[in-house]
Amino acid sequence: MKDFRIGSGYDIHKFLEIALFENAAKRLYLGGILIDGHIGVAAHSDGDVILHSLTDALLGAISLPDIGVLFPDDLKSTKGINSVEILKHAYKLVREKGYGLVNADITVITQTPKVSAYKERMTAKVASVLETDVSRINIKGKTKEGLDSVGKQKAIECFSVCLLSSE
Repeated sequence: MKDFRIGSGYDIHKFLEIALFENAAKRLYLGGILIDGHIGVAAHSDGDVILHSLTDALLGAISLPDIGVLFPDDLKSTKGINSVEILKHAYKLVREKGYGLVNADITVITQTPKVSAYKERMTAKVASVLETDVSRINIKGKTKEGLDSVGKQKAIECFSVCLLSSE
């Protein structure tokens, strides 16, 4: 009999101020792809909220510590790390425990950029990193209709849920 595990993850990052963005040249990554021409986020890594929330969902499903424990923001060695590498590491841990991904459902909440313009590329990238079919990854975008920091375009957040099964 197969064993199933559900995990959920969440992440939020503040968008950089425009003056800081111009000086720091920090870019925005979502779902492992570069969103050209958009202000980046304040983060120790590249700040990819999709990959961070999905990483936490995977880790939670197999009862491991979260992303902040495995990749603390006070380590110089992880400064600016590509979140694809973080997700790969988490999925390696999932596989080592004898589980594989059934599916992942991801909701990005942001006023800008519009997720629909990048959904296909992001889905393909996440599926590639997790060595699965694109039909097992769903990414959708929502807005906050001008409410709170996300609605005022000061932040971006993401919720992820995944289902794992023993192999």
